[in-house]
Amino acid sequence: MEGLIDPSADTLWDSVAYIANTAGIEDRQPRTPEQWQAVRTSAVNLIEAANLLSMPGRIVSHDPAGDIPQPGPGELKPADIQQRIDASHEAFVQYARGLQAAGLQALAAIDAKNAQGLMDSGATIDEACEACHMTYWYPDQRRP
Repeated sequence: MEGLIDPSADTLWDSVAYIANTAGIEDRQPRTPEQWQAVRTSAVNLIEAANLLSMPGRIVSHDPAGDIPQPGPGELKPADIQQRIDASHEAFVQYARGLQAAGLQALAAIDAKNAQGLMDSGATIDEACEACHMTYWYPDQRRP
């Protein structure tokens, strides 16, 4: 997640925005061929990362030194997350496929040079991530 999915999703999310402040409105979106290629690479990485998540036997965390920080409030420890995934691997694969579909939506927008479509796909990516996280990472987290 930290090495491939998070950076890829962050690049997509950060590539488009409307930011209003006292200086005016920033309309952030890819404009040059190089910028579009950079977000395209991130979309492809996100799509392919879903295949990696789906591989049987894939472990959530391998930390022989015990350096994993304590989970935050409502978060499970990696071993508990792994147990949940192992108990319902097919359901976990469906979450990964949801992420892959969201990445394909982003890729289609990128190939069409459609900044609004790319922005819309960001919400779909976020929904796919949160659905899985709420099931496996922080199922007991209480929200205000």
